[in-house]
Amino acid sequence: MSDTYDLLNPESLSANYVRQLRQTIDAYLPQYVFIGEVLQNALDAVREAPKGKHRIDIGVDFDTLQVSIKDNAVGFPNDPKLLFLGGGKKDGKKLAGQVGVGLKVVLFSSEQFTIRSRTTDGSFKFSVENACDFDQAPDARPSFTMPKSFDPDPDPLETVGTEITYRFRSDSKVPANYLQEVLEEALPRGVRSDFTQTLKNAKESGNFPTRFAALFACDLKRFSYLGMTQVPDALKDTTVSITVKCSNPNGTLARPLGELFDNETEFSFQAPAGYLTMADTVSWASPPKPALYSQNLGAGGVDLRKVQNGFNVTEYRSQDDFEALLTNARGKLPEDIETFRKALFPKINHVRLTVARIPHFERYLPGGSQRVFSANGVVTRHSADLTKGRNQQYVRCFDIVVDVDAELNYGKYHLKNMRLVGMLKGFVNEAYRSTIQNAAARFVGKADPFEEEERSVAFWSRKDLMRPELTIRKVPADENDVIALFFELAGKGKFPEFSWYGLSQRDKYDARAVIQREGDDADILKNPVETNLRVVEFKIRAGSITQDFDREDKNAGDIHLLIAYEEGVSKSDQFQFIDLQDSDTVHRAPERIFPHVTRVLKDTRTGFEVQVLILRDCLEKFFPPPPAPAAPEDAIDE
Repeated sequence: MSDTYDLLNPESLSANYVRQLRQTIDAYLPQYVFIGEVLQNALDAVREAPKGKHRIDIGVDFDTLQVSIKDNAVGFPNDPKLLFLGGGKKDGKKLAGQVGVGLKVVLFSSEQFTIRSRTTDGSFKFSVENACDFDQAPDARPSFTMPKSFDPDPDPLETVGTEITYRFRSDSKVPANYLQEVLEEALPRGVRSDFTQTLKNAKESGNFPTRFAALFACDLKRFSYLGMTQVPDALKDTTVSITVKCSNPNGTLARPLGELFDNETEFSFQAPAGYLTMADTVSWASPPKPALYSQNLGAGGVDLRKVQNGFNVTEYRSQDDFEALLTNARGKLPEDIETFRKALFPKINHVRLTVARIPHFERYLPGGSQRVFSANGVVTRHSADLTKGRNQQYVRCFDIVVDVDAELNYGKYHLKNMRLVGMLKGFVNEAYRSTIQNAAARFVGKADPFEEEERSVAFWSRKDLMRPELTIRKVPADENDVIALFFELAGKGKFPEFSWYGLSQRDKYDARAVIQREGDDADILKNPVETNLRVVEFKIRAGSITQDFDREDKNAGDIHLLIAYEEGVSKSDQFQFIDLQDSDTVHRAPERIFPHVTRVLKDTRTGFEVQVLILRDCLEKFFPPPPAPAAPEDAIDE
């Protein structure tokens, strides 16, 4: 009888094991493969360990693409069968891992994988080389044999626990895809993203040694198993320490990640288990900063009061609490309430609701507000699309977490019970329609669609534009007039550099366009991609947008181009108009200047500059007045 196992030919398993393994690996997101799954094993080990203070130490070396995760919990069992796909389960324990698959996904994605363990029964060490070649042709496939009992570790760990170290091959897509995922989740506009300021706050406050450390921790605490929406008692006293190394961040990592290393090449920091909230990130900021409120919403959300600079957090943990979220202003509950009472409420552990202004969410949370379902604390990737409620402009004004007692699927980011998922989506939609939309409107306030001095119901009596070349007859008195004037000029071929992809009254900003600049590819208008889209805002007078900035309805860092009929006057000391030739943009990146721009609105606090296209000036340029007739020569006396 053989005294070894073959990892790709397990006894009593099907012949298509290799194909099943590939399909399983492909079901996992890069974040889980790069760090999440082994971290989850460590977290679960701590939860099963005897009471006491525990440690989890994480090391990430971007030079060698090596990750190491070590804990001082119970120690991995000396049972090689656990490295087979489906070779171990954790059913019934309410742990992050339920089916024992994730560790195999990491193993067979690695160029080198080593597990060291020490238990009360002894210690062992086992290494596998080139496991990532598992799906090569049989004659090119490395040997994956291992003993039926792991050999003792010649240099045992100092304490009971487990250390797993794995290295990705240089051409592996896992590390790069994971970092790209972090960028897309937390910094969708690179360093222009509002969350960059929070990373700066985290460093300047002394909470993290670098902005990258803050980014890494925030991403783990928002999108990985470390971000538990309810932290078990066993993990509350657990220290999670992380060390990051990279000798050449700007050369090794994609921009702007290298810049966030702040000229450091190695640093350590802590990131305790727990879901990242606005209370965490706001605490890093300097005053004035949003204040924390805990006002009850009341029936129909009518009890929430408007706050200029704050965020409101409420928690719901009982059936009466859940029903309160579904009670409208008339005291009525939705038609599905009996289904919720019988099948959903017993499954809900808690609901955490945060209401705030959109700019606050975008600044203080990676990715802004979320609608999250979690299973016993483990965040899923379900999306609760909101289709109910008339005031869709307030959808991004709240962040909600609904934690339920449920199991996850193999990929760990969806619930197994799809009927439960459907009820959860229905619950959030009913809560939004009944209470949340009204509470958000009351808390953040309702912005007027037009500035008061720009409202007018007169048409015939408006001032004449005096442009016979145009069908527009009157001076713009409404944003719609400005838009109409621009597009009539475009129809006459005056703005060939613009290609428009839509305007919207429901979106935060007016329009999206691809715009040809001097530094852009010559065929950008013919063959654009989504990343070429620019955010465009229309105003009658450019200066009026500073009121939107002060109310935090809009953000200067979001807007690429502001189109206005005339400049007007800034209504905020923080913002000032300057000539284009005096702007930082023209000196730093002249190729990014949009056509026909002559003025810039500068945020003196952050340095952001919004380029401004003045239509009134364009009219003078496009339709110059005819030259005055020459004066007649003086008559010559005969």
